[in-house]
Amino acid sequence: MGRWYILHVRTGQEEKIKKLLENRVNEDTQKIKQIIIPTEKILEVEKGEKKSKNKRFWPGYILIEIEDEFDNEIVWHKIRTTPGVFGFLGAGETPVPLKEEQVSAILKEIEERKSKPAPKVEFKVNDRIEIIDGPFVGYTGIVEEVYPDKERIKVSVSIFGRSTSLELNYWQVERIT
Repeated sequence: MGRWYILHVRTGQEEKIKKLLENRVNEDTQKIKQIIIPTEKILEVEKGEKKSKNKRFWPGYILIEIEDEFDNEIVWHKIRTTPGVFGFLGAGETPVPLKEEQVSAILKEIEERKSKPAPKVEFKVNDRIEIIDGPFVGYTGIVEEVYPDKERIKVSVSIFGRSTSLELNYWQVERIT
């Protein structure tokens, strides 16, 4: 088993840097076991359609596992001098590997976020919204309550001059700015 480190890299270039590291450091032997870019699935509604996209939830950071036998200054130098890499997180002269509990907690969080898509927009009480799906399309209202665990909101809408409460899914409404 290798040792895990967190690398601070240029934001938005995580994939490119991952490929650079794999090619540059692993050129003759497999020194890096794996590189993980923490991502999560985000649900968003675009033109009335629900779409799922991957989004980095730690922009600018990647996890890297280095083989124990190659965990030394030569490999660290190759990693540090890779274009786009700012350095190891929390490191002075010598990078400090993550503890086993930290690694398992991070990997568990990554798996949880991948398996359960999160809504792109979070709503707050008193936000103005427009209903974009369902029988009340086109109506506007005010958010009364938010249920993040169910991904639903309770909205007050004026229908025929009377205030009516509706409970809707996140993807059925759009925030009005």
